[in-house]
Amino acid sequence: MGDRMEPDTCDGEGSIESEFTTTARYLDLYLRQKTDLFLQHYVFEPVDFLGKKLMYLSVVITLLAAGTLILVAGAILLIATVIPLWAALLLSGLVTLLAAVIIAYVFFAKQIVLQTPTALEMMNRGKT
Repeated sequence: MGDRMEPDTCDGEGSIESEFTTTARYLDLYLRQKTDLFLQHYVFEPVDFLGKKLMYLSVVITLLAAGTLILVAGAILLIATVIPLWAALLLSGLVTLLAAVIIAYVFFAKQIVLQTPTALEMMNRGKT
């Protein structure tokens, strides 16, 4: 004989126990789906987005640092042929600082926007 809690084992109408069990199962499924959507939209997607941005940023910063170091050394030696070495170092440092500020502003000025659907969009999806 089947379990009394299963809705298929009842004759005719379902018992209160089987209706309660079915409702509890649906609530559990609903909560699991909502938890999965929450984790996907607010945890995994932003972390993935930030991870990719940080990877690109680390590669670009490394290349910029190496290239800048070589260019600055060459520029300092070139400028030092015209003005004293201490003035060439000071001028090169100011130019490098200005370039770093511009690069940092370009990378970090863009705000992160999560593409979470609105309640109206979710309601319209359910109608189709």
